[in-house]
Formats: sequence, structure tokens, C-alpha cells
Amino acid sequence: MKKYNTFLVDADDTVLDFHGSSLAALKAAFKAFKKEWSEEYGTEFFAFNDMLWQKLERKELTRERLVAERFPAYLDRLGVDDVPGEEFNEKYLSYLAKHPLYLPGAEEFLSALRKAGRIYIVTNGSEKIQKSRFRIAKLETYAEAVFISETIGCDKPGKAYNDYVIAHIPGFDRARTVWIGDSLTADIKAANEAGIDCIWFNPHDKSTDGKAFPDYEADCYQEILEILQID
Repeated sequence: MKKYNTFLVDADDTVLDFHGSSLAALKAAFKAFKKEWSEEYGTEFFAFNDMLWQKLERKELTRERLVAERFPAYLDRLGVDDVPGEEFNEKYLSYLAKHPLYLPGAEEFLSALRKAGRIYIVTNGSEKIQKSRFRIAKLETYAEAVFISETIGCDKPGKAYNDYVIAHIPGFDRARTVWIGDSLTADIKAANEAGIDCIWFNPHDKSTDGKAFPDYEADCYQEILEILQID
């Protein structure tokens, strides 16, 4: 077993609870427009949002179009026609930026990784929103650096994103680096393209898509630490 000392760690739904933060932000936005919350609103949003992000990761959709079209289309799907999509988006993002949540056990996991080597956060997302969330969550206490797709100017997966990350890690050693993330289409595919070993964090027992190939799979942080032979 290789001894890794550089950890490329995805943020959302790998260590930060994006689903939980996003649901709270969604409820806050509906409340701001005096709309009664329905559980189906959350179910519809996550299915629709995941579909859009997967399109972005496959280069079928630009970030600008995703941001501009997401909430108008989402509200239209719900039949909510008296709420401006752009204003709803502003309320949602404002709340999201200020209320990050860690997944249970994530801080202990990051502390263990930090003792074993260097952590670099590799994430897609808005520079403004992600920087705010990471600052409030004090993610910088664990990570050497954060690589946000909008800051870099390209999304993961992609050669340009990988090249930037690799070029900005001092003394980068591919053989001693491992990529850890929950997304097959973003994290595992990016690692495959970069020739970096990877661990698919899969707590919800999802099926592989046959297009991205994890070297290891784990359903909890403890299993990741065992794979890495970190006490």
C-alpha cells in the first residue's frame, strides 16, 4: 500500500454538508417570499440541481447559464409564477454563503489527514460563495490551499483544472497524492484524467456509472482512513 502524503479533498458533500446547507437556504428563500414550504420543493430542487451540475461537469452547460436559468426553470417546474427567479436566486445564495455545515465526523477526519500530510481543497462553485462558506467553516485551518473552479477559470473535471492544481502544489508527487471525493463525474473522473489515485466517498451506496473508475471506495471516513493506513 502506498503511503500518501498529499490529499486532494472535495468540499461539498465530501466534508461539507452541501445538501443540508442548500435545503436550509431553499427554505429561507421561500420564507422570504412568504411562500409555504413543501417537502416536494426540496425533492424537486435536488433532482433538478444535480442534473444541471452533471451537465456542467460534462461540459454540456456553462456556469453562466446554470446560474441564470436554474431558479427561473425550477420555479416554473413547481408552478410558482409570482416569484422572480433572479431575486429568489439572490436570497438563496445569500443564505447559503453564510451557513456552512460540516458532515458528521468531517472535522475529525480532516484533522487526521492533516497530521498525515497536506490537504488541498478541490471544488467547483462560485468564488464568492465558496470563499464565504470556507471562511466561516474555518476550512483554512485544515487546508494548505483551496482551488475553486471559478477562481481558476475552469471546472473540474478538465485538463486545465488539473494542470492548475498540480502546478500550484509545491513539490507535487503524483505517486504520493490521492484524490478524495463523492462525485464520480467531477472528482473520480478528474483523478482518472490526471493519473492520480482516488477514493470514491460513497456513503449512500450509489452505483458506478462505468465512465469513472475509483481505485478505492469507502462509505465512511473511518474506512478512508483505514485505506490510507492513518490511525
